[in-house]
Amino acid sequence: MPRLRLINPRNPLNGLVQGDIARRVTFGRKAVFMPLGLMVAAGVVPADWQVEIVDECTTALPPPLPGGVDLVGVTAMTCQAPRAYEIADSYRAAGVPVILGGIHPSALPDEALQHATAVGVGEAEGTLPAMLRDFAAGRLGGIYRPSGPVEIATPRRDLLMAKNYFVNNCVQISRGCPHRCRFCTTQAMYGGRYTVRPIEAICQEIRDLKAKWVIFADDNIIGNIPWSRKLFAELGKMKVGWSGQASLNVARDEDVLRMMKANGCGGLILGLESPNPASLAEGNKTYIDPADYIPLIRRIQAARIGTWGSFLFGFDTDTVESLHASVKFARQAKLGITCYPILTPYPGTPLWDNYLAAGRILTRDWSKYNGATVVFQPKQMTPRQLANCQVAAFREFYSMASMWERLTLLPLQKASWLVNIAISQGFRHYYRRQKKRMPDFRESANWV
Repeated sequence: MPRLRLINPRNPLNGLVQGDIARRVTFGRKAVFMPLGLMVAAGVVPADWQVEIVDECTTALPPPLPGGVDLVGVTAMTCQAPRAYEIADSYRAAGVPVILGGIHPSALPDEALQHATAVGVGEAEGTLPAMLRDFAAGRLGGIYRPSGPVEIATPRRDLLMAKNYFVNNCVQISRGCPHRCRFCTTQAMYGGRYTVRPIEAICQEIRDLKAKWVIFADDNIIGNIPWSRKLFAELGKMKVGWSGQASLNVARDEDVLRMMKANGCGGLILGLESPNPASLAEGNKTYIDPADYIPLIRRIQAARIGTWGSFLFGFDTDTVESLHASVKFARQAKLGITCYPILTPYPGTPLWDNYLAAGRILTRDWSKYNGATVVFQPKQMTPRQLANCQVAAFREFYSMASMWERLTLLPLQKASWLVNIAISQGFRHYYRRQKKRMPDFRESANWV
C-alpha cells in the first residue's frame, strides 16, 4: 500500500506572534486552527493509499529518510512558501516525489514547480486524485488543474489530535465569493466561482463532530441566500450553535437575521475593511456604502448576534489619522472583536499586479506576507508608520476603557470578554518582555 504524507509547514513567527504569545492567546493550545485544507485533501485519497498528516505547527516533522514515505504533499499559504519549498527540496533530495498545493502554489505554479515534482492549482478535489493516479502509473509531473466543477469533500479529522488546536470545530459549507475585491485571494483560488456543499453532507459532518458549536470556514455564508435559508433550517433542527463570515448586506434582510438567530447563529465575522468610502472604492468593494455600516451593524446586534469586524490598514487613501478614525469607528459600532491586518498584495490578486507594475513591492520574502509586515510602499505613510498603526489599533481597541464601553455584563458577553482580555494580555506581555513601548496613537508624531 503506497504511503502519502501531507504536510502543513510551520507559520513564520513574526514580531507579534511568537510561540509563548500564541499559547497565551489560545489558552495553552499548540496552534489556533486545524489545517482544514489538508484534512479535505486527505478526504479524497483512495482507500488503497495509506495517508497521514503532519502539522509542523504542533509537532516536529519526521526527517526525509529514503523509504519512509512514497509521496509527499505540502500545502502553502504565501507566508508558508519558503518553509514549504525547504521541505519539498529536502524530500526530493532524498528521492521522494513531492506535490505542492494551496493558495501560493496556485497563484505562482511555475515558481512552485521549481521545488516540486507536480503542482496542484486550485482545489484538491479537482487535482489530487489525478496526481495519485499518475504517480501509480509512473508519470507524475507538471501542473495540474481541475477539469471542471468539484464537490467539496468531507475532511479526515481522524488524522489529527483536536486537543492541540484552539479552534478545532471548523466546517466548510461553501467556497468562493460572488464579489470581486482587488485584495482578496479568494478570486485567485476559485476563479470567481461560488460553490455550495450538499446540506446533508454538512449536517452529517457536524453530527460526527459531536460539537455543540461550530465555526463555518467560509468567505461568505450568504453567497446564495435561498440555499443558506435551507441550511439554517436544518441547523435549527440539530440545535447546534454556530458562527461564520458574511457580507454586511445580510442585515438588509431582517427576516434572514431572525432566522439565523433562531437557528443557532451566535456571531458573524464582517469584512468591513474601512469606514472610508474612498478606501472601499480603491479595493473594488463597491457593493456597500460605509454610511450604512452603523445602521446595519445595529440590526445584527439587535438580533443578539455577535459582531466581529475586520479592517484593512494600508489603502492609498489611508493616513495615520484615518486609521485612528477606523479604530474609533470600531469602538462606536460596539464591535465585540476586531482585527487590523495590514493590506498585503498577495500574488494572484489584482492588487499584486498593480503594485508590481508600479514598483511598489518592497520584498519578495514570502514569509513576510503575513498581514503583520509592510511589504509594499504606502502612499501617504512610511512603512514604520503603517506598522505602528496596526499595533496601536490593537492597543486602543483592546484597552480596558474600550472593553467597558463596548461589552456588556448583562447579558454577559462571555466569549467576547475572554477573547478581548487574551488578546490584550498577549500583546502587552510581548512588549514588556521586549522592553519596548507599545505604539500608541497619542504618540504618532514620533513615528516618522
